[in-house]
Amino acid sequence: MSSSNNNNGKDNRSNKNQNGQKGGQKKNFGGKQMNQAQQSNQQQVQGQQVQQVQGQGQQQPQQQQGQQQQQQGQQQGQQQQHQKNRKIPGNVESFPINLSPAQLQQLQQFQAASQTNQANQFQINFLPPAANLYTPVINYFINFFNNFKSQSHQDILFSYDNFFKSCETFYPNCALPTVDVFISLLGDKIDDSNFNDRFFILLYKEIYYRYYYALVSQPNISIFVESWQNYSQIFNTLLNASTPNEVDIDLPNAWLWDIIDEFVYQFHTFAKARFKKAEIDYLSENSEIWDTTLVIRYLYLIIKKSQIFNANTSRFETSSDDFCSHPVYKMLGYYSVISLVRVQCLLGDYTLALKTLELIDMGKKAMYTYVTACHISLYYYLGFAYLMSRKYNEATKALNTILISVASKSKIQNFQSDHNEKKIEKIYALLTICQALYPNKIDDNVNNILKEKYGDKLLRLQKGEIEVYEELFVIAAPRCVGPVPCYISGYNQSSLDPYRLQLSLFTEEVKQQSLLTTIRSYITLYSTISIHKLASLLQIDPEELRIKLTCYKHKLINVLGKSETKWNNQLDIDFYIDQDMIHIDNRLFAKEADSFINSILKFEGSLTPSYNWM
Repeated sequence: MSSSNNNNGKDNRSNKNQNGQKGGQKKNFGGKQMNQAQQSNQQQVQGQQVQQVQGQGQQQPQQQQGQQQQQQGQQQGQQQQHQKNRKIPGNVESFPINLSPAQLQQLQQFQAASQTNQANQFQINFLPPAANLYTPVINYFINFFNNFKSQSHQDILFSYDNFFKSCETFYPNCALPTVDVFISLLGDKIDDSNFNDRFFILLYKEIYYRYYYALVSQPNISIFVESWQNYSQIFNTLLNASTPNEVDIDLPNAWLWDIIDEFVYQFHTFAKARFKKAEIDYLSENSEIWDTTLVIRYLYLIIKKSQIFNANTSRFETSSDDFCSHPVYKMLGYYSVISLVRVQCLLGDYTLALKTLELIDMGKKAMYTYVTACHISLYYYLGFAYLMSRKYNEATKALNTILISVASKSKIQNFQSDHNEKKIEKIYALLTICQALYPNKIDDNVNNILKEKYGDKLLRLQKGEIEVYEELFVIAAPRCVGPVPCYISGYNQSSLDPYRLQLSLFTEEVKQQSLLTTIRSYITLYSTISIHKLASLLQIDPEELRIKLTCYKHKLINVLGKSETKWNNQLDIDFYIDQDMIHIDNRLFAKEADSFINSILKFEGSLTPSYNWM
């Protein structure tokens, strides 16, 4: 977890702050960083998805790629298994936990599976319960609770981070102890009638389920239900407050971002899940569990409750009686806007996502910079929404901006940095696609790194190789989901898979532009050329060329900014057709000529005194 505060931008979850304070240690917490065994499964699925969408003639290269990904995934799985086998410190005092009969049965099943090669498969959707309590964990939890009650911001951050560090050390392969176990330790220290105590219990449950989601790829149905119910209690508690004074708590920005971000992640996990017949019957009778409309409704209600966009106020400056004056409501509302953009992108509604982003101040000192993971996530989904909306110029600017910002920050090795690096890799893949479809100037350092990572693929993209576009899209794009639950739309109907539909739409768009790069390479050589001559060079029919030229103008004239009213062609070359003649305006050469002439005049003026002196 991060160790950021309300006044400076830091990494969230397990992160060190910029001042050198040691942050948390959440290697997988928050659900974004899958363990390596899960990554191997995802890589195998991604390789299969590319092969399914491509034609028969393109399957062989992708099969080779899938085999390479599978081999790499197996190696990573072995490394992860080695990590799981590490021993818990033996010189620490521990106490057994009284498990229920059901928990004992689960633990025995897992231990039996661990003796065979079925351990990884068994842990896909199940974590065994914690069987012991360790003295360091007890001490960290008690300090965590005491600091939370004292409402000391820095102390909460410190306890928040250290508690996760102890959990990862002592519970690497199992779930955390339940909240009832810790409540029994607190005894008289916890008061059910006190708001802070009751809310702390809800927050610990959220941490418990977050840890669970981080270690399994698809939790079992009971975890889905329980985590949804706990989130509903947290949000309803905040939404039901009539005045800000009723919620006498103050949480770090990183923790608030974790809550909202994990809420969307768990919805995303549920939307991708595949259930058994009995589970589908249960969900059909309890349709509110992770329902898409309810998830979006909670985000909207939090934004409305926070009053951060109150029409009667100026942005975030409000009176002390407004909920916007409360730091928890203010930041939860702000982070809900960003998470709402993420949900809209996952649902494929990119127009609405860009419209929602108009609420966010995209300045350098905006509040999303307080937490680095929030900063990266915002620009990632912003760039992806622009790309899928065919606004390649704006997508390039957004992706270039975040890469410059991340490069300017000091590199701190921590557990959260792995997640950020993976997101940065996705951003570079998106930027490579944008540069192939709509070449534009980017930062020199970013360009150098892009060429190191994807230089060979960029050349293949510019040649119109569709399979490379699909490969990068699988790497870079989020896993889109449908608005209708899988148990209603048909849990085995792969033809309706939203992710495959998004991939096919993107592929179709690229195919429509496949000849545009070749056309550009020819027209840059001429100032005027007849359609018939260019058609003969391209070896296509003249009437088909007219259609391609019209497509060229249509595809590569982009909308500027978030509005839909300002159009401009920012390419280095433009043309128009007069009957059968194509007239080319090479803007790049014109700019270079003007710059060259201006430089000559400038230096001529500076050299004149020297000649006079001689």
